[in-house]
Order: sequence, then structure tokens, then C-alpha cells
Amino acid sequence: MIQPKSMTKIRVVTPQTKLPKVIETLHALKIMHLLDHKKTQILDIGKPLPNAEETAALILKTQTLCAAFEQNKKNSETKKNKQKKITDFHDVKQKIEEIAYAWNAIHEKKSSLVTLIAEKKEIVMQLKIIAALDIDTDAILPYKTLATYIGTVAAKDGFEKEIQHAAKESIVKTTTEKQKIFAAVFTAKKHSTKIEKILEKYKYKQYLFKNLSLYDGFSEQHAEKEELLLQLLEKDLLQIEAEAQKIKLQEGSYVHAAEKWLQKEVEKAEAPLRFGETKHACIIEGWVTKQEYQNLKKSLENAAEEKIHIEITEIRKTDKIPIVLDNILFVKPYEFFLNLYTLPNYKEMDPSFLMFFSFPFFFGLMLGDVGYGLVTLLLFAVLWWKMKKTRNLLTAMMFCAIVTIFFGFVFGEYFGFEHVSEETGKYLVEQYKLPLHQEIIHNGELVYSFPRIINRLHGEIEMFGNTLPAVLVIGGIIGFIHVNLGLFLGFINEIVFHGFKHAFFAKISWYVLELGVAVTVLSKINLIAIHWLYGFGVILFAAGMLFIGEGIQGIVEIPGILTNILSYLRLGAVGLSSVGLAVVINENLAMPFLEKGGLYIIIAVCILIVGHLINIALGILGPFLHSLRLHYVEFFSKFYKGGGIPFVAFGEEKESEN
Repeated sequence: MIQPKSMTKIRVVTPQTKLPKVIETLHALKIMHLLDHKKTQILDIGKPLPNAEETAALILKTQTLCAAFEQNKKNSETKKNKQKKITDFHDVKQKIEEIAYAWNAIHEKKSSLVTLIAEKKEIVMQLKIIAALDIDTDAILPYKTLATYIGTVAAKDGFEKEIQHAAKESIVKTTTEKQKIFAAVFTAKKHSTKIEKILEKYKYKQYLFKNLSLYDGFSEQHAEKEELLLQLLEKDLLQIEAEAQKIKLQEGSYVHAAEKWLQKEVEKAEAPLRFGETKHACIIEGWVTKQEYQNLKKSLENAAEEKIHIEITEIRKTDKIPIVLDNILFVKPYEFFLNLYTLPNYKEMDPSFLMFFSFPFFFGLMLGDVGYGLVTLLLFAVLWWKMKKTRNLLTAMMFCAIVTIFFGFVFGEYFGFEHVSEETGKYLVEQYKLPLHQEIIHNGELVYSFPRIINRLHGEIEMFGNTLPAVLVIGGIIGFIHVNLGLFLGFINEIVFHGFKHAFFAKISWYVLELGVAVTVLSKINLIAIHWLYGFGVILFAAGMLFIGEGIQGIVEIPGILTNILSYLRLGAVGLSSVGLAVVINENLAMPFLEKGGLYIIIAVCILIVGHLINIALGILGPFLHSLRLHYVEFFSKFYKGGGIPFVAFGEEKESEN
């Protein structure tokens, strides 16, 4: 739990004839992290299994169907349990080809109908325009002596007069269809130049008609007939869409299941590209946890009928060992924060266990309200139920909400309320025996306060003649403890990586530095009978140790130790801002309306709901980010190097497949 699982590097040598069974076994076990082979003079890169190309082609066809069936994916997933388990490639191929043939046939019919319907709609509209203009379909044809203009114009006021003024024998007709003004102008070709200038003035745009030679006679009657035909075509389209929907519902679950199965088959078929090979043998290298090694060895020997060689190889310094974190159930959700940051190095401590204690503690200390804790706990629980892919984070946040409730009792805060009025308090004490106590607040008013250990908003501590908010002092003390814990863990890590001597100068020097600073400060304020120069001498000695252990970088970082500790004051400051905003919402915004009574109570309730929802949102975001910062920057920098690569077992489903 404190360190990642112990890993074993292995090499598997198998005959080419047994390779498919070995790959199948490795894929089913899901316990080996494969290493990619690099081509050498002795060992070439392996070739895909014979079915690789055919499988890859089939999965492309399946993915095309999946894209078409995507909108039915949820319905398909609900039917997974009814689907037979897929085991045979030829059955899958036959089934997918049948589905693809049926789907393509439906799709082609639908495409043809959609095109035909669009054409019919255009013809109907054109016939209606011709009918509205009261002209024949022959009028759209070109003439030798007659200039014909049919299209849209910007306005029709004065249009007809101008045309006829320019050429008295011209025929002009106008109509409005679909908020457009259509005009038809027929004139002798000798007047075309004058007419075109007028048309340009009215922003004339020619309308392109289709070949309507089949529609002689009354255009309106032809339009009605075409509309009836259009209705029949649209009914056919609805029927085809229903058939397509039926295929999606019936075959969607199989197609999505087949895609996942084929992805695994492709992964197995292309696995030899990661192996080394000779003419008769194949060499597989990778990592397995020590506790799974015997299981892997026995399974591979059975699969290859003992015609296989498995050996443990030496781990070199240059090897990048994959990381498998080993935490108990309650700590496991906090692995999320390491995946968000970086995994530990194979030899160093896994800090998930420490974050299990400190992250909720910091979050709860900053938010610290019983009401807010209950609301956030309910919120995270609902999200946990709905959002399966983020359950680790939400589980961690539920722990944070529980700690928030605990600190809410410590601070005696309930949605920002620390007390109730004298009348309300008497009633609650007498009727329900609640443990409220009388208190005179800053304005001299007598109130009944909720039980608490610390008054976060008004609690103060006297230090060196100064009065400081208690929560800020507590934050500083927590920072001192947390940072020094990080230094101690860094000392242990340095012993593992570089030996005791380097660890002593690199990490113990910080404790010596803190001692020197403490002696200097306490001497200056006359709390100890030691001259401050002794403390200053200790500081110089610590600086020398740091230079030996960490070089000039250690000297540069000396001021950082103080800023790191002071950074923990945010544990109190963020909490004060949260409770301060809650008090403003309660006493300055809502209370004046409550005191007026009547309908104003509704306004007060709305203010309380909206105000506290905003404060809760800020209360989740602020403590979350500040807690992360205190760990990643102030704490981890003292001991944590990271840089580990995740263990990815061959055959393990990818995130996107879940």
C-alpha cells in the first residue's frame, strides 16, 4: 500500500506454431504489460497473424455501421444481456455483411426518395409561381423575337409603370410567393436594353426553371397533382425510415458488441508487431506483478503444451518499470489525484494513503459547514450514481463532504448561521432540549449559539503581543507539520535513491535551518536566553549543508520553506471568506426581508436559496483547488519525484470502451 506493487520482468520464447494460442492466453489473462521490440540484426519484428488484414477490413465496416447506429447506442446497450456471446470470426463476418447489405439497401432507397422529393417540391413551387403569374409553362421557353424575363425583384410599386413607359407593348405580371416578389416581363427584343436597365434598378434576379414541357395547360392543376404524388412519396419515406429504425433497434446491440469483439481480435492479430521473431520462434518481453507471475507461467505452459520457455530477466537501471498502485478500498479513489498529476517512481512511496487523510481534512476545514456538507454529500452521491466514469473522484469528494460536516459541528455553523435569536433559542431549548447556549454577540444582542469548539469567524489567539484569527494560526501550524512531514518522507526517499549521506545533507539540513530560524526569532523577542547570533550561525551551517546536498538550487530555495508554510494560511482564509459570504447572505440580504414578513418572506427564501447555492459552488471549487495546490506544490515538492508510467495490461479494455 505504501509502495507500488513489485514487478517482474520476463521473457517468453515460443514456437511460431504456438504463437496464436499464447497470444490468446495473454489477452484473456490481462496481467502482462508488453514491451515493444526494436528491430536488431538478430531479431526482426514479428508479422501479424494471418487473419489480421481480414479482421481490420471487417472492423472498418462494423465501425461504419456503429456510426450510423450511434443514436441507438443507449437502446442497444440495454439489450446487451440478451445478445449471444460472440466467439466465431466467420459468424461475425457473415452477420455483419448481412446487416450492412440490408442497411445499404435501405439507405440507397432513402437517398433516392429524398432526392426525388426535393425535385418534386421544386417543381410544385415552380408550377405555383407560373400559376400565380397567370402564364403558361411555354412562357419560360426562349423565343426568337420575344425577350422573356422571369425572376424576383426587390419591390413592385411603380415597377409595372416603368416597364410599360419604356415599352408600351410589354406585358408585366407580378405575384408574391414565400415572401419573395416574382415578376414576369415579356417584351420585344428591340426594347431589351431599356428593360434590363429598369430590372437592374429593381435588383432583378433571374429564376432558373426546370424543364416543365410535360406540364402543358393549367399549371395550378398540375401543381395539385404533383402535391398528391409528393404526399405519397413522403409516406414511402416515412415507411423506409421506420424500416431503418427497426434495423437499428434489432441489430444495434449486435453491431456494437461485434465492434468491441473485433477490436480485441485486431489487437491480438497485430500483437506480433510488438514481438521479436526468428524463422521458427517468437520472443515476447514484458512486465508482470510478482504475485501474478506463477499464474502467468502456468497458463502459458498449458496453452503451449509445455513447448515454451519463460524466464525472469534482470531489471536494468534504464528500464522504465510500469506502475501498479496497491491501495485498500478506501484509499483507492485518491489514486485519481496521482493520475491527474504523475504516478510515483517505482522505488518511491505512493502518497495516495497520505492524501486519503490530508485532502478531505483540508477541504473540510476550509468549507466547514454542516448544511453545506450535507448538500455536497447529496450532490456527490447523485453524481456518483449517474456518472460511472468519474466514480473515483466522486467517492473521494464524498469523504470530503463528510469531513465538512464534522468541521461544521466543530465550528458550529449551519448554512452560515452560528446562532438564533433569543426567542427562537428559548423555544428550541425548552421544546426540543437542544444544547444551545446563551451568548452576547458583538452588537450587544443576546442570542442562543449552536454548540462549537472553535468560533471560526470571531475566534482569536494572542501571539507575541498580536491578536490573530484562530483559524489562520491553525492553518500555519498545520502547514508547519505537513511541510516537515514532506521533508521526512523526502529523507527516506533520498536514502533509497542516493544513500544516507546525500539524504542527510539534502533533507535534514532543512530541519537544522528551521531550528536556526526559531532560535534567532525567539532570541530577538526575548523568549529564550540565547544570543541571536547562535541562531544565525545555525542558519549559516544549515545553508552549508544544503549546498553540499542540493547545490546552489538548495540555497536559492531557502526562502521557499517559509512561503510554503505560510501558504497553508489559506486553510483559514478560504474558510473565513466562505463563512463571511454566508453571513452576508443571511444577515444583510435575507434577514431584512424576513423581518418585514408577508410576501417578503418568499423573496428572503429565494435570496437564501440562490445565495447559498452560489456559495456552495464556490465552496466546492475553492477548497478543491487550494487543497490540490497545497499537495502538488507545497507537499509533493519536498519528497515526490513521480514520472512513473502506468501499467497497461495486454487485453485490458481501454477507457473509451467502458
